[in-house]
Amino acid sequence: MFQFPGKWPATFLAVPLALGLGAGLARAQTFDAPLVQCKAVMTPAALASCASVQDPLKRGGATISDEGDVTVIVVGAATNTTYAVSLVSNDGTQTTPIGNLKTGAGGNGAFRKDAFFKFGTVGAGNVVLSNGGEQFVTGLSISSNGLESSRDFQPALVRCTDVTTPGTLTGCGSDSLTYGHVDVENDDGAMSIHVSGARPATSYTAILLSPGGTSKSLGTLGPTNAAGNGTLVMPSEFTPSTIGSGSIVLQNSGTTEFVSGFKVDQKFVRPKVSASYLEPCGSVTDPILSNCGSDPLDEGSYSVNAAGDINVILKGANPSTNYELFFRPLDNSGDVDTNIAIATNALGDADTGLKSFSAFTNNTIASGTFVVKHPASVDTLDQFVAGYEIH
Repeated sequence: MFQFPGKWPATFLAVPLALGLGAGLARAQTFDAPLVQCKAVMTPAALASCASVQDPLKRGGATISDEGDVTVIVVGAATNTTYAVSLVSNDGTQTTPIGNLKTGAGGNGAFRKDAFFKFGTVGAGNVVLSNGGEQFVTGLSISSNGLESSRDFQPALVRCTDVTTPGTLTGCGSDSLTYGHVDVENDDGAMSIHVSGARPATSYTAILLSPGGTSKSLGTLGPTNAAGNGTLVMPSEFTPSTIGSGSIVLQNSGTTEFVSGFKVDQKFVRPKVSASYLEPCGSVTDPILSNCGSDPLDEGSYSVNAAGDINVILKGANPSTNYELFFRPLDNSGDVDTNIAIATNALGDADTGLKSFSAFTNNTIASGTFVVKHPASVDTLDQFVAGYEIH
């Protein structure tokens, strides 16, 4: 699935978007959390700002990356509905509007804005989706049966005094912090909190603080070592079926030092929207495909750039042959001719350069893949399909 929301796309077409923290990103200053229904929150306390009529929600989540990208996904929400997406301070007094997420006939929707928060931004609070009041908020959700049912709650920890978005915080201390991170596991409620480069030989009281001021004690981290590093591990901090929301706060002698949030400390890198190898249809073994042609192909690929333009490269296909690129929706509703012609030379090579596809316009969300065929006037067999070869 991918989206062109005006500036950049939402996800990769052939490469799934990883919404959680992947391998090698354990120190990223990101905010990653499930979305929960506002009225379902009971830990540390119920929320007072919920819409009077609560929309359904099967699952959802929000991520703010260390490059400032914002990604929000909902599944099974209200159908054909627009939700206002905002970052709201934990006390509810300060808000940064981010944009609007629109659901379709199935109540599913995706939203992304790359580099929305600029380099150097330090933020804290929760992502909120509103429609006639707050419908969904980021928080933590613990499975009822020990099986994974939602994403983990994984925000960074940032210095309270550094927070500028959606507004500055008051009553902050001045302890140092190089890096901090919280992880609450969905399947078993286990929690870990880690700080690096904090004040040496110091203990911090950890709490989950609700927007209404109610808090839940989470334990004591520390004392930190000579480098200011320390970890708090609680194997069963949250009980099954817990749904909570608020901010993780670390205090020293009653003064707030660190809060859950994010820090944009990486320069934005223009993404490759989608890229995939092309394989001869008849060569695919998992799964075995039908309706395949027999044209050769030494190497092939396609890519989609941030504006929705498509480039196709073929090497070693049939010489001096006209091919056509088709978009195949994931629901098998029928191939769509992109009207992008791929003409090979005498060696069977082709490079279309960037070509536009009329269906890929701003705010489009699509899910599917690309297939290379002969023009429809010749035959309808699949010649080359998106895939990969395992050696």
